[in-house]
Amino acid sequence: SVFGLGSTVCFPLCALADFIMITVWVVLAVSGMVLQLYRERSRPFFPPSPYVMWKQERERRKTNILDPSYHVPSLWSRLKSRLRDAFQRREPAGERTPLLL
Repeated sequence: SVFGLGSTVCFPLCALADFIMITVWVVLAVSGMVLQLYRERSRPFFPPSPYVMWKQERERRKTNILDPSYHVPSLWSRLKSRLRDAFQRREPAGERTPLLL
């Protein structure tokens, strides 16, 4: 037997103040998560990857006639027209103005 065992004071592992503090932290954490989910409800969980954004932009450019990049001719046709223009003789427009007589 242990001498003076009856006179020892045992403190509980968690007192009332500890339970109150734990409850406050849990309420704060849960309310923070709920508030963040409420504010972010219309946004996707993660932003799309650059590859997915590039594919969407490419598809949009294919189908959107109003986009100016839709009307740009291909590189091959632009090079071909420049070569053709370089070897063709310029024809006069046939207009005569008093200043150019």
